[in-house]
Amino acid sequence: MKLQEIYDAMMADQYIKTQAAGRIKFYEFPEAESLVNPHIIVDPLDVPRPAEFADDMWLKESHLYQVDVWSKDDSITESLAVHIQNLMWSLGFAQRGGLPEWDKDFNVFRDARRYSGSVYRDDFDTL
Repeated sequence: MKLQEIYDAMMADQYIKTQAAGRIKFYEFPEAESLVNPHIIVDPLDVPRPAEFADDMWLKESHLYQVDVWSKDDSITESLAVHIQNLMWSLGFAQRGGLPEWDKDFNVFRDARRYSGSVYRDDFDTL
């Protein structure tokens, strides 16, 4: 699962797009003191790993991502996190943990959830 595929799926969700279009990033975290609108950060936590084997060949790649939602409004943070959870489930990723936080110095709510899943290789025709 490529980061661009996750981004495209998020942009296809009208609620996520309305709340965070232009502020869905990979690897880039916003400065808490300058945060005004919701931000979503998708961060791979590991390289893709071979998974599910047959005939001495790995069939799938296992992925682990963390998706952070940052905003000044706790209800928007939670709502976006739930939309993302449903979206990731539809992409074959299950939530494996998470942590809500509040930065009192900047009044920023953060919901960081980890998702794991496996997808079939996209290079079978070249093997």
